[in-house]
Amino acid sequence: MPYQINNLPMDQFERELAEASEQGSQMWIDVRAGRFTSSEMWKLMESGTREMTPAELAARPKTGKGSKSKFIEDPSCLSKTTETYIRTKVAETLTGHAAEAINSAPTRWGDDFEPIAAEYFTEKTGLTFEILSFVPWGDHAGGSPDRKINGRNEILEIKCPYNSANQIDYLMLTDQWDLKALYPEHYWQCMSNLLFTGADLCHFVTYDYRMKEDKDKMFYLPIKIVSEDVDRIILKLESAIKEKLRVLEILRNQKPTLTLKA
Repeated sequence: MPYQINNLPMDQFERELAEASEQGSQMWIDVRAGRFTSSEMWKLMESGTREMTPAELAARPKTGKGSKSKFIEDPSCLSKTTETYIRTKVAETLTGHAAEAINSAPTRWGDDFEPIAAEYFTEKTGLTFEILSFVPWGDHAGGSPDRKINGRNEILEIKCPYNSANQIDYLMLTDQWDLKALYPEHYWQCMSNLLFTGADLCHFVTYDYRMKEDKDKMFYLPIKIVSEDVDRIILKLESAIKEKLRVLEILRNQKPTLTLKA
């Protein structure tokens, strides 16, 4: 039998529990175990490498850069980062426990100021919201957008930089392509949450109350759906899920490596 999260597919009751669980709660942590999540989607997006085919070797430049290369980047191959991430999800499935999040000062800062940033967003835009929990996408993936905009098919993603210098970097961004190039972890989080929720738009904001000028306290960037990138997420998820199930199947059929005496 193919493995699913916690060895069983998520039924309607479990799905409702997941969607009702509070972000950061033990239920929220447990339902994420074994699943590829939007906050770490960037780990799947890197391309792996493979050996060149005879035709590709023949097509190399005769001299200079690439003339001696024997490997080529291939989006269909798993990168080392992706392989490590998949192994983490295999471990979570077998143990039933999600890998512990890093409880760092920047993380605590973000948790503390996210509600304040959300209220500031409402104050400036007039848009109200509701808090979302984990949104499952099939049995092996899902995401937790920070907020859902009331009356619109839109979501809100909030970042509160611990270091004000990072807010300066955000303020220098011009569009979502800058975000993709410079902060791929945020871009792929937004794009995958658009996929998982079926939303039409993601409001990406960063907030730093320490800025003296009101205009610098919040950076705002609308993230629209890019069909090619959504397709890439789906392709990468399919590859990751296939590899995760393959490893789980091997382990399930593996004989014990240690047999205790009677």
